[in-house]
Amino acid sequence: MKPSSDIWLRRFSKLTVFSTLFLIFAGALVKSHEVGLSVPDWPTTYGKQMFAFPLSDMVGGIFYEHGHRIIATIVGFFTMIQAIWLGFSHHPDWLKKLGFSALAMVVIQGLFGGITVLFFLPPLVSIIHGILAQTFFIMTIIIAYSMSQERENRVDNGMVQAIRKGALLMGGLVYIQLILGALMRHTGSGLAIPDFPTMGGMWIPTFSSEMMANINYILFDLDLDSVSKGQVIIHFIHRLGAVIVTGTIGYFYAKYGETIKANQRSKAVFISIIVIVIIQFSLGVLTVLSARSPYIASFHVVTGAALLGLCTLLLLKVNSLKWSQWKLQ
Repeated sequence: MKPSSDIWLRRFSKLTVFSTLFLIFAGALVKSHEVGLSVPDWPTTYGKQMFAFPLSDMVGGIFYEHGHRIIATIVGFFTMIQAIWLGFSHHPDWLKKLGFSALAMVVIQGLFGGITVLFFLPPLVSIIHGILAQTFFIMTIIIAYSMSQERENRVDNGMVQAIRKGALLMGGLVYIQLILGALMRHTGSGLAIPDFPTMGGMWIPTFSSEMMANINYILFDLDLDSVSKGQVIIHFIHRLGAVIVTGTIGYFYAKYGETIKANQRSKAVFISIIVIVIIQFSLGVLTVLSARSPYIASFHVVTGAALLGLCTLLLLKVNSLKWSQWKLQ
């Protein structure tokens, strides 16, 4: 029988996972509302210590930006407690090291957030800030799963190597797609192609002067700034990536769905992946059709993170027992 401290550490690791997902949503709201500089100083908030800033003054963009900072601080605190708790636990050294690596990651993430403000939202720094958030989220999931009862009680699942490779491919493609999404959001390319399913009025993009004229005419009609060809290409690559990710997951379902669903440990996660990728694709379409509504765009970001998390979890679940024993025990 496991000591109660282990049970509570396991629960706390799950709290850290879901808190991180909420933090990603809060960060997405900041960008979607374009209020990243509504609090122009860092680490203070209008000269005040973060938690001393009056709640009554959290209005407009300050609500989103300052709220994001508070949530980030709480997640950082959770991560620090988790790392220290792991350090005094019976868990293997590699897991303890991962806990402290996650702590280092969240500190670096916070520093990049501060640099983003101090240097007036440079795209490269903002993109790295977004990528680190997704990477940190993966780390929290690995830590939580590594302490789960399922992992401790698992038996050889008999999954074929192709399923494990497929799960890795799906996770990798989703991760790349989220990087492309961060690139698109932070280069102002979110509406670089403002129509759907056509692109600048064309079914097959040519990136010609005619296509660019069509796009900028639509943007002018929407009272939005014109875009460059580079922005259009970035947006198109992200759309293409969405088709590739969705198609890959669909193919994986058609080929190995019955095998995975026969395994109770993987069934719920796999079905969730199918549901989430459909929602994610739909939210991407709605983001364009709504002229990038802040809340729709933000849910699109957090749903993408949830999809990445589920793919990571599936990869862990379909792993062979032998590999898991080598790494986790």
